[in-house]
Amino acid sequence: MSNVFQKYKEITFLIVDDFSEFRLSLKQMVESFGANTIDVCIDADSAIERYSEQYHDVLLVDYNLGDGLTGLQLLEELNHRKLLKAGTSFVLITGETAMDLVMGALEYRPDDYLAKPFTRTTLKQRIDKLVELNLQLKPIFHEVNNGKPNKAIAMCDQIMQQNRRVALTCMRIKAELLLKETRYVDAASVYQTVIAKKELNWALMGFANCLNGMNKLSDAILVCQNIINRNKNALEAFDLLAECYINTGDYDGAFSTVKMAAERSPNSIPRQRMQAKLALRYHDYELAFNSTKKLIQLAKHSCLILVEDYINQLIICSTIHYCSGSALSRRAAKEYNTTYRELNKRFNSVQSALCIEIHKSFCNFKANKENRSELQQNLLRAKNLPDPQQSYLVDLINFIIKACEDSEIAELANDVIALSNTQLFTQNNMQKSDDYNRQGMVKYKQKSYPEAVAAFKTALTNSPDNPNIALNLLQSYYKQLKESTTTTHDNTIYRLCHRALQKLPPSDHRYNQSQVLLAHVKAIIKGIS
Repeated sequence: MSNVFQKYKEITFLIVDDFSEFRLSLKQMVESFGANTIDVCIDADSAIERYSEQYHDVLLVDYNLGDGLTGLQLLEELNHRKLLKAGTSFVLITGETAMDLVMGALEYRPDDYLAKPFTRTTLKQRIDKLVELNLQLKPIFHEVNNGKPNKAIAMCDQIMQQNRRVALTCMRIKAELLLKETRYVDAASVYQTVIAKKELNWALMGFANCLNGMNKLSDAILVCQNIINRNKNALEAFDLLAECYINTGDYDGAFSTVKMAAERSPNSIPRQRMQAKLALRYHDYELAFNSTKKLIQLAKHSCLILVEDYINQLIICSTIHYCSGSALSRRAAKEYNTTYRELNKRFNSVQSALCIEIHKSFCNFKANKENRSELQQNLLRAKNLPDPQQSYLVDLINFIIKACEDSEIAELANDVIALSNTQLFTQNNMQKSDDYNRQGMVKYKQKSYPEAVAAFKTALTNSPDNPNIALNLLQSYYKQLKESTTTTHDNTIYRLCHRALQKLPPSDHRYNQSQVLLAHVKAIIKGIS
């Protein structure tokens, strides 16, 4: 018994709950295990501050935290800020039983999930397992937290040999580290080793991510379909399947897949974002309107909100208002002022503010065709921006081109975004993109970097939202710039890559590499300039 109590004396806890009685009860339970260091917080903001100071071993977090972030959004925020240390156990506690809330909780992958009410014995059994596992894996987590992924991978191999009981967990961590380092072939090999013994969903999902990273989209689609056939609630597989469908030009498949996933778990910001865009594409105005409303509601306190979410809401509402003839037209128009206000409150950048002015002047123009000068002036401001036009600004201007029904305005708008605008994505574009991407890979292996850049640039132009091709282009361009003695550079390449990569969330295994490459290329370009 003394060994058990001694173990808990070394474990630090953070309890986050806005209900004082439950907070006290939970603290007393943990104290009875032998824990000495127990911090408590009543909301997510104070929890983030306290955790960043202490880096606790175990977080016990209630789902409902009153106003502000929920317990899930706290987990989301810690990951987004890269604060959550490897080896920290995040336990979500909730009394919610609604299926959408339960599914949402599970897909954010806390280390454990406790439904109220629970006993002291149940809590201790759960924490015992987490603490014991983390102690055995501590050397791996130490290397990860020190930013040494290769050493962490080697440590996985070492611990696997020493302790067969945690071998499977070590293989999972190793594969995830390899995937995060974009070592797709090596990661796929680990996942396939696991799958050969037993088709575990996490291994199948990791393998599908590897195939997607290697641009083997047809194979990735088959694996995702297999996962979904085995588990209808495998939401990560639904999301990747939809992404693969989009990257192969199969928007029908993407739309049906996203709708099925959103029905099972509607509280996902990226999922509602994709559903809103696809619904608009297929003129399902009610679904587009409801999805973007749901997205904004979910993102009220979330770190996952993007400028483009508010711009897309303006585009969707404007399409319904001016172009659809829908019964939703009046309701959609009432969203404008709220969207302006929230956009200014959350971001208030030069280009987001300009988007608001462009949209206001567009609405004035639609109300009275004589009010064209203000819209023209705002479009010219977009043309003369000192920085590259953001994709959301381009999207708004593209919408105006389609909706203005005025050749003079359309001609000016087309001229404004001539450098930033790319071709509409079609199946022909997809085939061309795939062909040139393969050519680029061959040239890159031959170290013919200028030819690789030219091929990848053509591929990305024809598939402008494909982050894998953007990474290929960026890596090749970086190599070319490093070896080149020329004093010129191609700004279009940086813009294309930035547009394709800016939507990657920090949790994506490609995020770190993309940010490093973008920074390196930008620094070299500035040096040339």
